[in-house]
Amino acid sequence: MKKKSPSGFTQHHKDRVKKSGAGFTLVELLIVVSVIAILSTVGLAVFTNTQGQTRDARRKADIQTIQKSLESHYNDSSCGATTTASYCAVTAATAAVLFANGSIPVNPSPGGAAYTYPGLNVSSYTICAQLENSTGNYANAGITPNATNTGTYYCLKNLQ
Repeated sequence: MKKKSPSGFTQHHKDRVKKSGAGFTLVELLIVVSVIAILSTVGLAVFTNTQGQTRDARRKADIQTIQKSLESHYNDSSCGATTTASYCAVTAATAAVLFANGSIPVNPSPGGAAYTYPGLNVSSYTICAQLENSTGNYANAGITPNATNTGTYYCLKNLQ
């Protein structure tokens, strides 16, 4: 039977409800959510840094691939080299000759900006790519700087 309180409201039998102690307090939940947020932030930072390092490695490999192709087709008339001591131009027309897969390597940055390549019948070349997370070799490549942030560029130049 329900008891009437002196104020006239019905009282429920609170003494019959047993508290099991199960569940978490608000403080415990806040601590767990905070720890998860911190770990997620650290994980995201590491993941983003790793992606940049992967793109840097790809850029270096692309530059080396271009250099190997240009050096192997030095004075090669099949790609348009018509004078002695000249390198092939890296264009869509010569891509099938220069690269095994027939496509010119593209910078892996979002947007995929193309690398800068030498023109037709040049006697030397320099190919550079700006790195995201690494220190480049620009200072040691023997190149006259034409950029303000030369420390992050990875460059290769002609071998012949």
